Amino acid sequence: MTGPNMVRAPRVARECTHKHARHVHGTATMYKLDRCRCAPCTDAATAEERRRRLDAFIGAEPRRVDAGPVREHVRALQAAGIGYRRVAELAGVSPSTVAKIINRDPSRADGAPQRRIEPGTARRLLAVRVSIDTAADGGVIDATGTLRRLHALHARGWSRRALAIRLGVEHNTLSNIERTGTASGRLARAVRALYEGLWDVAPPSATAPQRAAVTRTLRWAERHGWVPPAMWNDEEIDDPAASPAVESVEGDDVVERLEELLFLASTGEDLDRAARRLGWGSWETARRRAVLHGHPAGRLRSPEASEVAA
Repeated sequence: MTGPNMVRAPRVARECTHKHARHVHGTATMYKLDRCRCAPCTDAATAEERRRRLDAFIGAEPRRVDAGPVREHVRALQAAGIGYRRVAELAGVSPSTVAKIINRDPSRADGAPQRRIEPGTARRLLAVRVSIDTAADGGVIDATGTLRRLHALHARGWSRRALAIRLGVEHNTLSNIERTGTASGRLARAVRALYEGLWDVAPPSATAPQRAAVTRTLRWAERHGWVPPAMWNDEEIDDPAASPAVESVEGDDVVERLEELLFLASTGEDLDRAARRLGWGSWETARRRAVLHGHPAGRLRSPEASEVAA
């Protein structure tokens, strides 16, 4: 009940008594956490509440969102071997920001993690994903791209045993990737490096046993429907939703584009730029198509492309 004769209760000013924080007067934080009712703190809390109500009325993005989903996401990244400092680096935020979300917020008397955070911070942290490049050596990641690379090399005739020897691992290690669908960060990166070195290299076939191994591997790959490296786009091979190219080896459109690539190379055009102009994601992808088609463009090598083309 209010009225002209009512006497307003005195405003009690309180100081911050938190062990790990030093809140200052004139802030909504001091009003909420330290229960200070001095004029500056009360005014700050009132202004914040007015902004919140106005944002809700006009449908604006909230100034704070629940930190729970972000905390769970960061902890999942940690379980994959990505430390919170590395997460902060990848997200472009300070390590202390991440620490407050997953460990404890110094401004809270109960020592609990931060409950609400800015939407922009949430978006940046949620955008960090476990990948071949971000996972720790011992972290476990999805092996979609790793398996596709191994399968593509099998489709070129490289046996599992031959690949295991080059990777310096046991034969069963590669079998386990097939069985579990996961791989360590270290092994995934090793497979990627091996793939980049062997995708256009024929397996050894000088001896009868080597030729037999190649034949068995090619038949094995054919039974499973695995495609060679040239059928995969480098930018998509790690994407579970991606599919290999299904272009015909005799596709006229591809040949025309490769002819155009040769022409552009002869003019001195940068190979990567020329490939992108013609619809490929990169020069390496275009070169693989050329190798698949037996086209002369497959012999181009930057930066001497124009000389070879001529």
